[in-house]
Amino acid sequence: MSGRRSHVRFEVLQSPEGVLRVMRDVLVQSVGRHEVVAISREPGVLGEIVAFEVSVSAQEPGSGMAVRVVESHPVVENGTVRHRLRLETVGAARD
Repeated sequence: MSGRRSHVRFEVLQSPEGVLRVMRDVLVQSVGRHEVVAISREPGVLGEIVAFEVSVSAQEPGSGMAVRVVESHPVVENGTVRHRLRLETVGAARD
């Protein structure tokens, strides 16, 4: 049993990096030239840049753009708490 305290008992590995993509449905309230207002079940993170895709039907591919969350406020709609998001366009969406 000699030397057992000097043996390596565990190894700390570097964390792998990756991208998490969470798709959420929102109700688009209005669309301006450089702004989109949407109602979401989840609050937005101020300053976060997200991909925003709009599709007219399930058969048609959606058109996308990159937007930044500039406001996120809770609102009550039909007795349920939702979040009104004001999104500022920043460019074309990337995969």
